[in-house]
Formats: sequence, structure tokens, C-alpha cells
Amino acid sequence: MSTATATSRKKPAKSVARTPAAKSVAASTLTGQALLENMEAYRKKVAATPASARSFLTRLGVMTTSGKVKKLIRG
Repeated sequence: MSTATATSRKKPAKSVARTPAAKSVAASTLTGQALLENMEAYRKKVAATPASARSFLTRLGVMTTSGKVKKLIRG
């Protein structure tokens, strides 16, 4: 009687779609003051208008497209 071993097949990891800007930032890791300046510039860009803020919060997953805040912690 022989025993067969099951081969485990892993699903390929889903690739994350990255924008050209994200690829260039990922290629050159920012540290220190450069990182802080980059974060500040992005914050200003996101918070520039109510529409851009809503878009950011929707992409982040904390707001629905209709403008309602999502319940993040389920208890």
C-alpha cells in the first residue's frame, strides 16, 4: 500500500496596481526630512478641496461613495 503526499499549491499573490508615481517613490525610498516633506505635500494635495478629501477617504475605505462613514470595527 502506498501513501500519496498531497502537493500544496499556493495561489499566486495578487499584484498591486501601482501608478508610475508610486513606482518611482517605491524605487527611491525616502527617509528623514525628505519623507516628512513628501508626506506634507501629499496631505496638502489631498486636503486641497472637499472633493479630493472625499476621494482619498473613499479609496482608504473609511467612507462610502455616498459620503457615509463606514463602521470600521465590528464587535
